[in-house]
Amino acid sequence: MAILPREASYPEFCTYVIDLKGSRTEAELAALWEWRQKVLSINVDTKSGWRGAALAPDEQHLSRCEVGKKRHQDAVSQGRHVERLPDKAMF
Repeated sequence: MAILPREASYPEFCTYVIDLKGSRTEAELAALWEWRQKVLSINVDTKSGWRGAALAPDEQHLSRCEVGKKRHQDAVSQGRHVERLPDKAMF
């Protein structure tokens, strides 16, 4: 049997569950529907949007530590005197 699509309605969901697991009470179907709605509402934030907006294309694949080292090397190569902070410095 195919996987139920995200946009399936409650009656379609009930039919799907009954076909898959057999007869269920209305309370069980309602509880399963609530659980499905909670699971489908989960969003995973990978921060890729932030990295894409804030970092240059050649820095997007680097870790925070590597970005700091690269920027320090760029500053030194341009003749600026920059003292590097520890990677775990918190402000």
